[in-house]
Amino acid sequence: MTTMLSPRPSASAIHPDQEVPPGALALILATLEAMTGRRALHQVRPRLSERAFLELALHAGAGVYRRMPPGRLRAQMPTPQAVEATVSLMRGDRWVSCVIRLDATRRSWMCSEFVILAPRTAAA
Repeated sequence: MTTMLSPRPSASAIHPDQEVPPGALALILATLEAMTGRRALHQVRPRLSERAFLELALHAGAGVYRRMPPGRLRAQMPTPQAVEATVSLMRGDRWVSCVIRLDATRRSWMCSEFVILAPRTAAA
């Protein structure tokens, strides 16, 4: 299931009958807003695991992605209780990927993984 900032799936879905739930999509977007400085970290903290929050805070605190508009967002549901999303971000002259995993809880979605995949810089 692929989405471009929209909960509508594509034909390449793992579970084609599953749409990305609006609550999951909203959490993905809120997490990206926090990373880019458009939302306060404390607003998303209750919905992230400790590990995911520490990774998000590291990137948000560095300011590298501040005010950077996200590129294409792709989301899929490998199971009805999980959403996996990737977002492309332009950093300088390179694209980097942000990977987000959400898991369903009894009441809402929880971000269990947040990772930025960026090329390593060469050591001088």
